Amino acid sequence: MNTQSLGAWGEAQAARYLEAHGLEVVGTHYRQKWGELDLICRDGAAWVFVEVKTRTMRYEPSALDAITPRKRMRIARAAMSYMKWKRLEGRPMRFDLVLIEAGEIEWIQDAFELPASYTC
Repeated sequence: MNTQSLGAWGEAQAARYLEAHGLEVVGTHYRQKWGELDLICRDGAAWVFVEVKTRTMRYEPSALDAITPRKRMRIARAAMSYMKWKRLEGRPMRFDLVLIEAGEIEWIQDAFELPASYTC
């Protein structure tokens, strides 16, 4: 399986996992030149932007290590763009991670915060 098909498989697994745990998946693959969002979900009133990292085996650096500060900034920019596009400014939002390594799924809720310089 190549990297692109592994990523698509992981995102589909993550979407099913999140839906089974009560989230509503409302969008996938939102891309802008400044960043992208793998999954866009609703958890009650909160908008949840989910980054999915899939690895076939456990190795270093881990899937969690791949979410660098630069990657977080790109995710935040894409989320802000989405919120403005959908006219959702001021609504509660959070950033979650779904890590799939060696077939095991780990869901990290509220994994990082919106940078202080960003406003919505």
